[in-house]
Amino acid sequence: MLTPPVPVLTWRTADGDSSAAVPPAVWLERVEAEARAGVEAACQENPGLLPSGLSGLLDRYPGSVPARLFGILVAGALGGQPEDAMPVVAVSRLWWAGAQALDDLADSPGVSAPLTAHQLSTAENAPSPAQDAARLVLLAMACGTLVPFAIIERRQLPPEITGFWRRTLLRTSLRATAGQLADLASFDGPFTWAQAIKTYRGKTGAPYGRDAVMAARLSTADPVSLRAWHAFGELFGLLRQVANDAAHRGSGRDEDLSNGTVTLLLAHALEKAGPGARRHLLWLHTHARHDPEARTELSAALRRPGIEADYADCVGVLRQQACALLDRLAPASSHRDLLHHLMHGSERSAVGSMT
Repeated sequence: MLTPPVPVLTWRTADGDSSAAVPPAVWLERVEAEARAGVEAACQENPGLLPSGLSGLLDRYPGSVPARLFGILVAGALGGQPEDAMPVVAVSRLWWAGAQALDDLADSPGVSAPLTAHQLSTAENAPSPAQDAARLVLLAMACGTLVPFAIIERRQLPPEITGFWRRTLLRTSLRATAGQLADLASFDGPFTWAQAIKTYRGKTGAPYGRDAVMAARLSTADPVSLRAWHAFGELFGLLRQVANDAAHRGSGRDEDLSNGTVTLLLAHALEKAGPGARRHLLWLHTHARHDPEARTELSAALRRPGIEADYADCVGVLRQQACALLDRLAPASSHRDLLHHLMHGSERSAVGSMT
């Protein structure tokens, strides 16, 4: 599998005539500062538990993945100033922290919310499990759906862009919520590739589609172009999700099988299986949530060479579609190269052991 060389991330200098290379780690530090400044600004009238809890949530779920710079890269690929998209990436940073907290709560009901200093020093003030879960949900909601609006308000942008960003944030947050709900309900079926893709587009495609279209709006108001950038962001998100699925498979915990999640790989195996094999796979899927032996057998069934090879080809098609769409949307640049590099990397992470 050929991949492009790792490019550098650049921004234009103040004179606008030259560019300076900036390591992704520096950009990530700036995003972190922007997100935490947004928390501080949003919580000025509500000091204490809210800002400390949100800060603890950001500490627990660090946004150190280069793919989280997606909005900056889209802005750069369109020839704009990448740093103008900093609010987009800060919104994404906050949203993902909230989403990861809720995801952990769904996967591990005993996960706790960040404790205050007083609670840490006085064991008798430790919350009950129900109170702890409620606190975590409240913090996740504030982090993912409320504070992001404060990030948008902090930037002096043309009213038409600010309004577009607000509408996009609301619409895609609702779509991502619907996708997460569908993911939680996926244990009940239907067990098809099309349904799995639909769920993935919601839970992971929606936030990346949001970032793409918000960043693109800095450079264009053309509705056709914006729809295309949104579609590209969703494809990028699909690739990130299949890479994340592979990380779970390789963790030794088989979290998706334990949770009864219908992954794209499982949906693919079910569609390729004959009637008898399909019934057995469904039986294993049902029992894998509570039976380690069934979980081990199902994991082995999904790693069969024929299943893995076909699945790798399907993921490759998704990556090719995303790369082709990007090439139609943006001219050649280091930022476009880095987007290509990230998509190739997601594909390698998803199917590297299968090819």
